[in-house]
Amino acid sequence: MAVKITILGKVHVGHRLFLLEEADRLFIPCFDARNVKINGKEALIVLVDGEKEKIEEFIEFIRSEKPEKAVVEEIKVEEYVGSVREIDRFRNSFNTAQLSKIVQVGLKMLEKQDETIKVIKEES
Repeated sequence: MAVKITILGKVHVGHRLFLLEEADRLFIPCFDARNVKINGKEALIVLVDGEKEKIEEFIEFIRSEKPEKAVVEEIKVEEYVGSVREIDRFRNSFNTAQLSKIVQVGLKMLEKQDETIKVIKEES
């Protein structure tokens, strides 16, 4: 059973990782999630495919739970006809994207550190 779940609201706050953990817990074999904007508003598009009972439990989880900083305004669930990538492939892609963001933040921190050291040396 494949479904597309659209979650509207303030959802770019760790929601993908939050849902990935639940999909893992339920042994859902196929999972994908993308942060998008719909009509200028934050949204999360989630695709899952697996056993009907597990998918229904996953949907119930989405309706009843959310990350601490999330504000969910609307949840739409619809049948999905396309293919959904394996959860391990999503996890690998997600990890790479997150590591890339961490590296960029780290580089900015090092630049700030270099600037701060320079100012301290000049003032000493």
